[in-house]
Amino acid sequence: MKKQILTLSFALCATIGYSQLGGPTPNVFPATGNVGMGTSTPAYKLQVASSNGLELLGNYAETTTAIGKFLDTALHFQALGYGSGGRIQTVSRAFRLQMFEGTNVKTGFIEFTKPSTANTTTAALSFGSNDVELMRINQNGTVRIGNGASDLKTPTGYKLFVEEGILTEKVKVAVKTTANWADYVFAEDYKLMPLDEVEQFTKSNKHLPNVPSAVEMTDSGLDVAKMDAKLLEKVEELTLYLIEQNKVNEKQAKEIEELKAIVKALADKK
Repeated sequence: MKKQILTLSFALCATIGYSQLGGPTPNVFPATGNVGMGTSTPAYKLQVASSNGLELLGNYAETTTAIGKFLDTALHFQALGYGSGGRIQTVSRAFRLQMFEGTNVKTGFIEFTKPSTANTTTAALSFGSNDVELMRINQNGTVRIGNGASDLKTPTGYKLFVEEGILTEKVKVAVKTTANWADYVFAEDYKLMPLDEVEQFTKSNKHLPNVPSAVEMTDSGLDVAKMDAKLLEKVEELTLYLIEQNKVNEKQAKEIEELKAIVKALADKK
C-alpha cells in the first residue's frame, strides 16, 4: 500500500509540473543572494567555478550549429563539424577578437586598447596573426606595418612606417607649396655659383653643393619630394650654365668672324 501511495505521489507531481507552461516545473532561485556552480561561496549573482569552464551547446543534429564556451579569460565560438571559430578574450589587459582553426590553431586577430610598450606610449588598434602583431594604429594617428616581435617604431615626424619597404605601381608625392619646388633658380636675384667654385667644392666634399652627402642619406634617409626638388635645382642650374656658355660661344664666334674679316682685308692690300 505504501509503495502504491508513493508511486501515485510521483505521478501527481509530474502531472502538475508538466501542466505549468506546458512542461516541467522551472527551477526558481531566491530573489536575493548569489548563486554558485562549482563553488559554495559565489561572489557574484551567478558564478561558475570550473577548470573546464562553461559550455553552451546547440543542437548536435545540426553540424553547423554554433557552440559557446567560457574558458579561462575567453569566450569561444565554434561551428560544429567545421573545426573553425573565434574567441573574444583579454590579453595583457587588451581586448582581442581572434579567429582559430581546429582545436587551437590561432590565426588572424584584432586587438583594442593595447597597453604601453617600447613601441608606443598610447593605446592602439592592432592587427596580427598567431599572437604576432603585424600592424598597429596608435592613438596619435601613427601607423606601423611590420612584425611586432621586433618592436619597430614609427619615426617622429612621420605617420607611416613599413618594414622591409613598399612595392607599388604608382607613387604620387604632394608638394606643400611652390616654395618647395626648384623654380626659384630662375629668379633674377638667384646667385648661381661660379663653376670654379663648384669645382673646388666637389673636390673638397665629394658631392654637389646643396645636395646631401652619402653619409647624410645613410643617417637620415631619403625624402623623395625634397630630393626631387634638389635634383631639379641642379638640372636648372646646369641649364643656366649652358645658357651662359652659349652666350660666350656666340660672342667668341662673332669676334672670330670679325678677326677673319680684318685678316682678309689686310691680305688683300698686299
